[in-house]
Amino acid sequence: MVKVMKMETLVGSAAIDSPEEVIQGLLLRSSAKLDKALERVRRPQAAVGVVKSKLGDLLVALSASGIVLNHYIEQSSDVAAALSKLRLQFDPVEDRPVVTAVGEEVDRYLTGAANALRHHVDLTLVGNPFQKKVLDKLEAVPRGALISYQGLGAAIGSASSARAVGNALHNNPVPIYVPCHRVIASDGRIGGYGGGPGRKRQLLRSEGFALGDGAVKVPDNVVWGHRTTQIFCRASCRAVARVGRGRMLFFADQKAARQAGLRPCKICRPD
Repeated sequence: MVKVMKMETLVGSAAIDSPEEVIQGLLLRSSAKLDKALERVRRPQAAVGVVKSKLGDLLVALSASGIVLNHYIEQSSDVAAALSKLRLQFDPVEDRPVVTAVGEEVDRYLTGAANALRHHVDLTLVGNPFQKKVLDKLEAVPRGALISYQGLGAAIGSASSARAVGNALHNNPVPIYVPCHRVIASDGRIGGYGGGPGRKRQLLRSEGFALGDGAVKVPDNVVWGHRTTQIFCRASCRAVARVGRGRMLFFADQKAARQAGLRPCKICRPD
């Protein structure tokens, strides 16, 4: 004998008005579950692996659009936390041979190869619009140049948001390639860095800044570049004293300033 289940048993004990409403409810629930399943299926894949570099071990993820994660590994728990964030947007697939090239690029960069970082950047993991603006603007700061937190805030139209800029940089998912190491305090102090001050100094040395292992400020011989006038000066120039530091870039030397398209000041003649 075939046992016939009541409709209430199929859908729960709540009162129902008609079979049509039951069917509609079932379809809506099924549709919602299907949409969630398809959402998971449609997520793009990202090749993931741990690579060795002169800056230590890096957890790297590459999407079809570029490098989406470049995470310094300090302890084993860092990997799980970073992968959890990655899984919000991608299906990670272990593929160490694919990501190994990132470690090789970083090592070449640290030896002074200016064009070593060839992978495009994918900022999919940046969900905050403010952080996206900060990182987009940061990518325009050239090698051999530094900008202050205040200056970076001013560049996105929010000069008073230095603290928020610092938070945005701390959560940068693609350090080195998105150069948060090029941001310092307005008074020349090197400031913080998600990978630690040692790594920050190592990266800045590779870009031409003469920094000892314990240095906390940039060298006194840096030249100052005005982002509006496109003129660079000595730090002692009286023209520099009249300009807010939020509008300045700090260059490792005159060559770096010239390569960025700036011309020397006619007052202090930094050449």
